[in-house]
Amino acid sequence: MVLGHRKISVVVLIAVIIIGVILWPKNSKLILTEVAKKQDVIKTVSVTGKVDSETAVSLTFQFGGKLIYLGAKEGDSVKKGQAIASLDRNQLEASFRQAQQDFTAAKAASQQYYDDHTNATESDAEKVQRTAIDAAQNKAYDQMMKVQQDLNNSTLYSPIDGILTKAGADTAGVNVTALTIFTITDPNSLNFKIEVDEADIGQVKIGQAVNISLDSFPNDNLKLIVDKIDFVSHTTTSGGNAFYVKANLPQNNNYRVGMNGNADIIVGEVKNVLAISSSSLFDNNYVYIKTANGFAKRKLTLGLQNDTQAQVLSGLSEGDTVAIDPTSVPQNLVVKN
Repeated sequence: MVLGHRKISVVVLIAVIIIGVILWPKNSKLILTEVAKKQDVIKTVSVTGKVDSETAVSLTFQFGGKLIYLGAKEGDSVKKGQAIASLDRNQLEASFRQAQQDFTAAKAASQQYYDDHTNATESDAEKVQRTAIDAAQNKAYDQMMKVQQDLNNSTLYSPIDGILTKAGADTAGVNVTALTIFTITDPNSLNFKIEVDEADIGQVKIGQAVNISLDSFPNDNLKLIVDKIDFVSHTTTSGGNAFYVKANLPQNNNYRVGMNGNADIIVGEVKNVLAISSSSLFDNNYVYIKTANGFAKRKLTLGLQNDTQAQVLSGLSEGDTVAIDPTSVPQNLVVKN
């Protein structure tokens, strides 16, 4: 007899479940909500960049030749005025001696002419002769000065204290050309060079805070400021327009030119203000606020916004509850204000 009652109870339970499934509301989607509260809202322009140097000079010879002296190798520290590299001077010195002799001879010929022509009158032929003699003297002098300048330029001197970051040659005895480059970089003038798109550059100002994280030092959260914004744009690799923005880095022997990283330029910030999630908004500035009878559509006046937050100037009070996802609110639950 007890067994029969159990069978009946199971049948009744199954029937109740089936009826419940049939009658269960079809719009029972979970409605997630949040409470409007005071918080900080920070708007940033997030970009990538790399370590660069504000002070770097590239030295080249004005002519090619045999490299006979190398005063520093790539990576070495150098001082201002230090000789970096020198070309073979033998041929230049021989050319300079010849140029001196040519000038001496031209000067003597000029002096002889003026000694022989003391009177104020000259024939037309003599005027032509004098002009040629003067021109020859000037040409000889110019050639002597050129060779002298070549001699002076046969050695490259560093104009700054720094590090030799690029050496066009790594050993003496090789032939170099005027395209051979030696670069000296001042390690105390490093900055983080950021490429900001034309659409965002209007928000960026000198003096704004910028948070930087270098890929090589992810635990170094650098808090810097924008020190420089390029006046002229450049074309990016994708064909768009952008501007370089620079933030000076603190002195650190571990930082190297070319290190990559990420930067967040803080272009707007308000503290302890009423704010909600940006996902709560629909139709630009409306939210669904929870009431005793359902959800009411409410128009807001908004302030600073970022990708995840929106400052509320009016339309909500602290403690009000709004739907995080407006699309999750069924229309049968929307009530008039």
